[in-house]
Amino acid sequence: MASIYRKYRPKTFKEMVGQNHVKLTLMNELEQGSFTHAYLFCGPRGLGKTTIARLLAKAVNCEKRKVGEAEPCNECPSCLEIMSGRSMDILEIDAASHTGVDNVRENIIDNVRFSPQHSKFKVFIIDEVHMLSISAFNALLKTLEEPPAHAIFILCTTEIHKVPETIISRCQRFDFKKVAPAEAIKRLKMIAEAEKVKIDDEVLEMIALRSEGCMRDAENFLGQVLSLGDKRITMEQASLVLPAADIGLVVEFLKILFNKRTSEALELINKLVDDGVDLEVFNKELVVFLRKMILIKEGAVKGDWLAWLGKLGGELDAILERVETREMVEDLKIFLSIARDLKDSAIPQLPLELAVVNICGQGAAVTAIPTANDNMIYKIPAIARKEKEEPKPATEKQEEQPVAGVNIDLESIKKAWMKIIKAGHQKSRDLMFINESMVWPLRIEGNILEIGFKYDLHRNRFEANGNKEIFVAVIKELINLELKVRSKTLKPSELAALEMEQEAVVDSQETLSGTKVVEDNILEKVLESFGGEVVE
Repeated sequence: MASIYRKYRPKTFKEMVGQNHVKLTLMNELEQGSFTHAYLFCGPRGLGKTTIARLLAKAVNCEKRKVGEAEPCNECPSCLEIMSGRSMDILEIDAASHTGVDNVRENIIDNVRFSPQHSKFKVFIIDEVHMLSISAFNALLKTLEEPPAHAIFILCTTEIHKVPETIISRCQRFDFKKVAPAEAIKRLKMIAEAEKVKIDDEVLEMIALRSEGCMRDAENFLGQVLSLGDKRITMEQASLVLPAADIGLVVEFLKILFNKRTSEALELINKLVDDGVDLEVFNKELVVFLRKMILIKEGAVKGDWLAWLGKLGGELDAILERVETREMVEDLKIFLSIARDLKDSAIPQLPLELAVVNICGQGAAVTAIPTANDNMIYKIPAIARKEKEEPKPATEKQEEQPVAGVNIDLESIKKAWMKIIKAGHQKSRDLMFINESMVWPLRIEGNILEIGFKYDLHRNRFEANGNKEIFVAVIKELINLELKVRSKTLKPSELAALEMEQEAVVDSQETLSGTKVVEDNILEKVLESFGGEVVE
């Protein structure tokens, strides 16, 4: 039986998944009859570069395609010859196995001089063109500069940086993009329906996520699932043939890791080994998931992937709210570094165990992230959970009013600020998200202390779960003052002023032998201390 991606290879531009920017341009050129003599298709593997090259070759030679049309008919002798691979006028050359200049001369230069046998155009599709040698590129360049009217060249590559600029400049370039999960799922559903097999949506979602935008990989995964032979395929059945790893396990592992629970993390790793999970696949999914988390944390990921992750509900929110980007970046580097060790280790789980010990030993735990039962994923959508749990900002009526007759010095609060924050950490683990670089004492009005937060998210959390009351109690305990606290989110201008003030304090504390070190006097102080003179 033919592989799924071969069996369902698109026969028209309309059937192609994604790459709309490529399809629309080529279809417009075909409709107007203004196509060029050389094209360069570049982008990651499995996105349809060769498929669109064949569609273009078929369309330009289609005998029934009329002016103003772009799609090939798939019925005329020319289309049938090309689809069956029998056309003598369509030459596909694998540059990876034909790298030398002699191959270019034999297969292209000598061949291009002759007119097509049956078709309108002779089309040369050169796959992995970046593999050609420098001399082969030079030989090809002359033909691209002065091509015969009956020749069209389509160059395909996954490594555009290896293609000489002289070649690129003579081609119409198209950059292929990864396929969005929603488009991939739609295509997979179509194939499953054609095969008369019902596949659960979560299986298709997992395939789309795991293929990482590569449509060929997605169709290969689907082929593995269809090989089970059942008319209805569930996630449990699909896990028998898909690479053994589970997004739920990845999330559970990360929660344990970020809470610095070394023993639990090590136990989970060994449980994965006992259950037959491929640790290389698991580590790869850790890397992919951490990368996406960093992008989400920084606001760089939206759309399908984020919507799919929303199905994890509170699990993902809990991690993102409590873990800093810096920590995720450091962990990601560690998991990247052990990828090769996992291939060669005599003890399969050892590199992952060492990574866990390394990460958990880097510092104290962040604020505890709630965990569900083992291998359990919340199914509450993230948006619904936020609407339910996020505290609403205080209204004007709720704000405390100053009490006359109380005189409190703000400077005494500022001097004790670090002690107040640390004491808050000791009183409640839920206050550990507060530090001196994200919240500041601003002003005192009567007996009300106003504090400013860098982020609205942190301010909302401070106002919830009794955190504010604990903070008030800490202030009373440390400086023996009955204060009420009012919070606000700082404006960019206010934040900039506070950070500049903080930097000024740090600068004033930097000294060298009792002298403040600044750019304009450091040389003078060195010369004064050690003697000497300045020379060119």
